[in-house]
Amino acid sequence: MAALVALLALSLPIVALCYIAWCYASPWSTCRRCAPGGKNRTCRACDGTGMRPRLGWQLYVYARRLHRDGTR
Repeated sequence: MAALVALLALSLPIVALCYIAWCYASPWSTCRRCAPGGKNRTCRACDGTGMRPRLGWQLYVYARRLHRDGTR
């Protein structure tokens, strides 16, 4: 059991860093609401573009704006 906990503790930072790198390299993903049929002009999630930002990218932009607004 201790070995499993140690393995999880070591793999979590690696997975997190891989996701951060993935979000930085490719911040846009296909819209899940529009994906089966392509672009949907009435989709509110992506505004009809068929692409929407990944969650990690949204968090990065939020943190960047929060820092920028706090240091002005």
